[in-house]
Amino acid sequence: MMKHSRPFGLDERGMAAVLALVVVLALSLLVAAFLAVSAFEPQISQNLADSMQAHYAADAGIEWAFDQLVRTQDWDTLLAGATNCEPPGFTPAGWANVAIGGLSGAFTVSLRNDCKAGDNQVTGDSGGPDDANHNPILEPPGTATHDANGIVIVTATGSFRGAQKKIQVVIRRPPRFGFPAAVNEPGFQSDTNIVCGAEGGPCANFQIDGRDYACSACTPNADAPWYNIGNWSASGLASKLGITTQLGTQANLDPPATFMQNVENAFTSGTSAQAAQKQSSVSGKDQTTGLAAIGATNALNPEVIQNFLSALTSPTSPYIKNIQILQSTLQCPMRINGDVGGPTSTPTVSNGCGANQTIDLGTPSNPQIVYFRGDLDPTSNFTGVAINNQVQGAGILVVEDGDLKVFGTLNWHGVVIVTGQYVGVGFMDGSTTNINGALVSNETRADEQSGFAELHLGTMSGSATFRYSQQALNLMYMIRKIHTLYGWRTVAN
Repeated sequence: MMKHSRPFGLDERGMAAVLALVVVLALSLLVAAFLAVSAFEPQISQNLADSMQAHYAADAGIEWAFDQLVRTQDWDTLLAGATNCEPPGFTPAGWANVAIGGLSGAFTVSLRNDCKAGDNQVTGDSGGPDDANHNPILEPPGTATHDANGIVIVTATGSFRGAQKKIQVVIRRPPRFGFPAAVNEPGFQSDTNIVCGAEGGPCANFQIDGRDYACSACTPNADAPWYNIGNWSASGLASKLGITTQLGTQANLDPPATFMQNVENAFTSGTSAQAAQKQSSVSGKDQTTGLAAIGATNALNPEVIQNFLSALTSPTSPYIKNIQILQSTLQCPMRINGDVGGPTSTPTVSNGCGANQTIDLGTPSNPQIVYFRGDLDPTSNFTGVAINNQVQGAGILVVEDGDLKVFGTLNWHGVVIVTGQYVGVGFMDGSTTNINGALVSNETRADEQSGFAELHLGTMSGSATFRYSQQALNLMYMIRKIHTLYGWRTVAN
């Protein structure tokens, strides 16, 4: 009988303890990892919260900068310290580490002109007519210290407890352009009518002065000083002519005459006493008076006016959504009805066909653009807008394709533009007008029938005063509605 021996087996005693230790160690590591993550989670949450607050601060910086740019008449004053066109730009004085009430954190804002190669990709405007978002830029951008097209690129850096966020936007407004005179007749007709009494009697009361009036007491923050006539005096700093036309010959005159000669004829007609009175009522740069204060230039012409208005109101304009265009028709012409007791900047407008609303004509501290669009009337008899009683305003007043007639009192700081076909502006007997800035009457047709004036001065009683003022014209560029902000994006720190 054979014996079978049993081989010795592995000694498994203690294995359970080892496995238990491994499991305990693994669990300990997992617990330690969870504890470590939970320890970092408050810091992660705090970092995220700080980052959000920094973003909010940058956002506030953009809004703050927008307000500063709206209130700045000439952006070159902010760009004066720039040395190049490179991002992020130059930080003007007072724009660093700004803290405002209710904001956690602070912000620093830099801006630069859009003069770096490729900036059209940032501004979104190629300058061509096929741009789907904006009107083409009609002027080159300029230089690091000079804005020529009304576009700047703004970067705001928000900071909060060590976190930083940057936001970049484009801010745009219409490019600046100048007016060569207190009264401008740049269109294809310059018929001017000054009413005079019969048998050599006196003529209408008016004063046209291009000697650049300024008000040292006037600021953008207070309105009352602007309406005190005693605060205004001729500064001579940016003096212009009294009246200008465009260069060239008016087509419908017989015998032929230039646009300028056509205006001069209105000041030489009548008796010698009447001509002397009329010529003494117009003055301009270099202390000139009479015919010497009347000139011709192509600095302002129908194309320039149309480009400016298209920049504001064309379907692709970035500003059109902010501008209310009031429609005046042949059947329902618009009337601005002011107060009887004193001038108001919030009169009512009505048209006799049911429309009746209050409009804001603006103030020096809050100038506005007020735009009326009329109807074509080949008879030239359509009064697109009539002003009754007493009104005052500041900014830009436009009447397109219709006459503007003042029957009451008009006080305006800025520019009044009457433009289009078969148009003119009339200051009627008994009315009182004071315009500090510039007046434009721009007839765009060359074949309007004779007998209808682009400028009618009929104030035998009352008065009409037109004073060129660069200070008042600067209010045009402080209208919030013609500033736009776009291209909003976050950029790397």
